[in-house]
Amino acid sequence: MLTAEQIAAFTDRGFVRIPAAFSREDATALEARVWRWLAKKRGIVADDPGTWPAGPVFGLQELKDLGAAVIGNETTCAAVDRVLGAGRWRRPRDWGGFLITFPTPGSWRVPHRVWHTDFDYVGALERPVGALVFSFVSDVPPGAGGTAVIERSPRVVARFLEAHPRASFGRMKNVRRALLASDAWLAALTSEPEDPRRNERFLGEGGSVRGVPVRVVELAAEAGDLVIGHPWLLHAGAPNCGSRPRMMCVQRIPVTKPA
Repeated sequence: MLTAEQIAAFTDRGFVRIPAAFSREDATALEARVWRWLAKKRGIVADDPGTWPAGPVFGLQELKDLGAAVIGNETTCAAVDRVLGAGRWRRPRDWGGFLITFPTPGSWRVPHRVWHTDFDYVGALERPVGALVFSFVSDVPPGAGGTAVIERSPRVVARFLEAHPRASFGRMKNVRRALLASDAWLAALTSEPEDPRRNERFLGEGGSVRGVPVRVVELAAEAGDLVIGHPWLLHAGAPNCGSRPRMMCVQRIPVTKPA
């Protein structure tokens, strides 16, 4: 069950971290199963970095069922109930596809590409039409590939829609493009990768978009943690400049009943 403080964090920031939603022991066992699959199917061996590819691994559909029993426990379901409302969503058969990103050399920088949401901008800010559930199978320290999110971006989306009704844009990609071009801070985030102060500017200082204080946050967490995000949470894949692969799952959970 989420505490009042966690619900307040979700409402304010657009996401909330739930420590130890499943045990480290279960996470370690799940990670070992993933490594066995990688060794058998791809020749990628846990204790042989020479076999590791650089960057993300694709084509992991066969792994989707592995985490169902571990991730989709009572703690996770109770948390989703608190965010979406009990009886308004259907428990998924699996708890999402794996996101595996191996280390690449270089310094970590705030990503500039593919800032997006996984849901359309429909419904109301206060009554989300779905949720993103990020589950951490391995430890993901800062700089090690944790998804980058824009804190309070659901509030930014809501204010944008007040001035620009969703129906006027047609396809979802048109809304996203218009939103990201509508403010100087967002435009710089998505188009100035060579700025030497990029990390300081977007991670540290943050900014203001339509009167909403915003900044980029890495979803760094420990094995067994969850992060539940609002469907309008703007996010982007980030590089893994750590020493171990980032292993996590993400599931998109839509509501099945209207508010």
